[in-house]
Amino acid sequence: MEQTKTERYHALVERFKKHIFKDANLINPHQVEGFNYQVINPWEIWHNNLDAKVLFIGQDFSDTTSLEKCLKTNWKKELSSPTNKNLVDLFCVLGHGYNFEDVDYSSPKKHPVFFTNAILGIKVSESENMTLTIKDAWWQETCNDYLKELIDIIQPKYIIAMSMVAYKAISKIYDNKVEKSVSEAISNNDKRKLPNGIDLFMVSHCSPNGLRTRQFTTQVQDWLKIRNYMEGVYE
Repeated sequence: MEQTKTERYHALVERFKKHIFKDANLINPHQVEGFNYQVINPWEIWHNNLDAKVLFIGQDFSDTTSLEKCLKTNWKKELSSPTNKNLVDLFCVLGHGYNFEDVDYSSPKKHPVFFTNAILGIKVSESENMTLTIKDAWWQETCNDYLKELIDIIQPKYIIAMSMVAYKAISKIYDNKVEKSVSEAISNNDKRKLPNGIDLFMVSHCSPNGLRTRQFTTQVQDWLKIRNYMEGVYE
């Protein structure tokens, strides 16, 4: 008998739990004390509809200090995150609106989206002020084994990649050409279809750092163009 999407996803999660990252600066989220969720990446706790029409792939889920604080405070840090609050507003541009304060990380609502990250490991940190330079090897290690299978399970109609890291990860899976700059990749959002028929969109990171290079008003216009392209998804 053919496995259901849920069965395939749970099998993928169980396989990922055993993954040990080659770089000592990354650890599996399941190695963090208190992380007892049946997901690959913490963002999947927020939105994990396996029948999603839109798969949203970010860059990474911060570091161990941030994750531990989220677990100890019932995700209050995430609920107040500027990046996530901006994401709520940007998804509203797509016609996907909801009250952020109603989000329940222990029992997510079945919105037609699935959230994950390109870098599936959690950066090891010694303090909140510690920053690590993102390495290509961090997403390359898992993009073919886990991200590709996740895409195959969900079979979304659209993928939105936030940041060049996420965009490069998906492009590598399908051997797609990668534009040289964020602005060039965003400008080509109506021209990029993956071999399996999925439309791939690139958006800038909506964190405070990301807004320094591409203002929020400009990002809203980027997302509006995506909505115009994929009109009818949320009807």
